[in-house]
Amino acid sequence: MDQSKSCKTFLYCLSIALLLSLPTAQAQTTLYQQLGASAGVQAITADLIKAARTDPKTSRSFAKINEPRLIKLLAQQICLLSDGGCVYEGENMKVTHAGMGITEAEFAGLVEHLREVLDQRGISTGAKNELLKRLAPMKRDIVETTKPEAATTQ
Repeated sequence: MDQSKSCKTFLYCLSIALLLSLPTAQAQTTLYQQLGASAGVQAITADLIKAARTDPKTSRSFAKINEPRLIKLLAQQICLLSDGGCVYEGENMKVTHAGMGITEAEFAGLVEHLREVLDQRGISTGAKNELLKRLAPMKRDIVETTKPEAATTQ
């Protein structure tokens, strides 16, 4: 009887260990899927641009944009960066933002809007942080240390 009980305990423990060692569904889900795939990324992008255009801290950077085109390209870029398999049809960030004079404060404001949009859409903290980590290297190509008018005025 003791041997039978020990065997059952061993099998129970082995079963638990095997279950715990299986990959979780979250680990197999791409960041793109965690963001809601195509519909989610489109909604995040549209909400982000709307928030940035209506906030005085960030609106200057978006005053003269083609909004539908920007939403399309930004969604492509987020899709690509989040392993969604999209093709980004836009220019690189340095070319796109050259001469716009985007400041640290404007960039930080846009990042804050993105965080808020992701929170509002129920995106997990892990997915939010991963997206921000993948977007972060673009900062050096977007933010300018001096505004164009300040650089040309003597």
